[in-house]
Formats: sequence, C-alpha cells, structure tokens
Amino acid sequence: MKKKFIANFLFALIAIVSLNSCYRVKVSSTEEVVLTYQPWFFGHGGIDMTPIETGLTWCWVSTKTDTFSIVPTKYQVDMEDLISNDNTPLDFHTVIIIQVSKGKTPILLKNYGKMWWENNLYNFYCSRIRDHVSQYSPFDLMSNREVLSGIDKKILNEMQMYVTQISKDKEMPIEIKNVVMGRARPNTEQLNEMNKTAQAVQARQTQERIVEVELVREKAERQRARADKAYREELGLSTQDFISLKWIETIATKNDANIDVLVGANGTSNMWNIRR
Repeated sequence: MKKKFIANFLFALIAIVSLNSCYRVKVSSTEEVVLTYQPWFFGHGGIDMTPIETGLTWCWVSTKTDTFSIVPTKYQVDMEDLISNDNTPLDFHTVIIIQVSKGKTPILLKNYGKMWWENNLYNFYCSRIRDHVSQYSPFDLMSNREVLSGIDKKILNEMQMYVTQISKDKEMPIEIKNVVMGRARPNTEQLNEMNKTAQAVQARQTQERIVEVELVREKAERQRARADKAYREELGLSTQDFISLKWIETIATKNDANIDVLVGANGTSNMWNIRR
C-alpha cells in the first residue's frame, strides 16, 4: 500500500512538473512558427527546420518560438528631408510589400534572423529612395503620377535584384511584391514658406483684379461723360441746365416723388407739379 502511494505521488509530481514545464503555441492560417530547441540537460539544440503550421502544439519552456507571417505584409517607412534635384527637402510615406515563402521560415530565421528586414533590407531600400528622389523636381515628386509610378517600378526591380543577389550566398526566401512611394510632402518649414508665397500671390492677384475693375469703370465713366456732352450740345443746353435736367430725371425715377418745375422767368413763370 505504501509503495503504491509513493508511486502515485511520484506520477502526480512528474505530471505537475511536466505541465508547468510546457506551454502551448497556437498558429493561425496566415502564420508559421519556427521552434528553436534549447535543452537544459540533454539532447540537441538548434532550429527545427520543419515549421509549425495551422493548429495547436505544446512546447517545453526551454524551446524558443518565432512567428512569421506568410501572407503579403506591408512595411511602412516614413522618410523626412529627402533632397530633390533643386535642394528642396521633402517628406515621404513609403510602403514596401513583402511575402515570406511558405514552408521556408526556418531557412529565413537560420540565415538572417528574426530581424531580417531591419538588418538586411531596410538600409538598402532607403538608399534607393534617396537616390531616385534626388533626380527629380519637387513638382514632379508632388504631382506627376507618371514620374512617381516610374520610381515605384524602378525601386521594386532593384529590391528584387538585391534579394536575388544576396540569396546567392545565403538563401533569403522572400518575395518583394510591390513598392509604393506615394506623393512627396513639403516638410513643416517648407510648407509654411509655400503658404506664405501662396498668400502673397493671392494678394497680388486680388490687387490686379481691383485695378482691372477700376480701369473698366473709368473707361465706362469717360464714355458716359462723352455721351452726356453730345446730348447736352444736341439740346442746346448750358452746363447748369443739363445738370438740372439730369436731377429731374433722377428724382422722377423715385417712387412717390413730387417735382415742381418752374417754366419761364421774371416772376411770370408757371409752376407745374409733377407726381409720379
């Protein structure tokens, strides 16, 4: 009885230790998990070259796990103060899309480590962008879609060629799917200067428009004055008579206006009252 008790106790102890020495790893359909064995007492360590795919698995606590996405993944890179061909600093929000080859995540981890993007591709990618930006004007980089599309294609091709080149030494099982630089954006200081310039241009255009309107008005006034002079001369009126006539015409156009017209002179004139 005592021996049975001891056996059950040892079995329970081993079970508890085993459970506490393990953890579970759940893998989604878009991922692969690579196991790296790190035995404490016996056995061989190293990377398991067969990745864990969709499902659930248990690992010893001494085993390290690294998760890799096997679907196209966006790597976003913001770059500031890139210099165009006229030394204008510009900012860019760029995206490169990369897919890790399914079933080859252990190779990627073994050859280039978990930080394969940061350590092996990031700097080359940034240098390609700087080089291409320096060849174009700010106008093309901010608004010329044909130029931007051409840069995207060139950088995509250069990145693909670079991966092919370094894979000759050690395989890098990835595929560069796409590169999108996006339009350039002036940095804060440059944007402020552009806003000031735009405001100055707008103010100048407004002033020019005001001058144009005044010139048109002046021309119309001069033409009307010439017409009034011809009309006065045709009627044989003096300047004062013509002014009185224009005053009467102006008043006559007003609603409910009363107009008293004096006809004749020397106190014998008749007074006419005209009501409209």
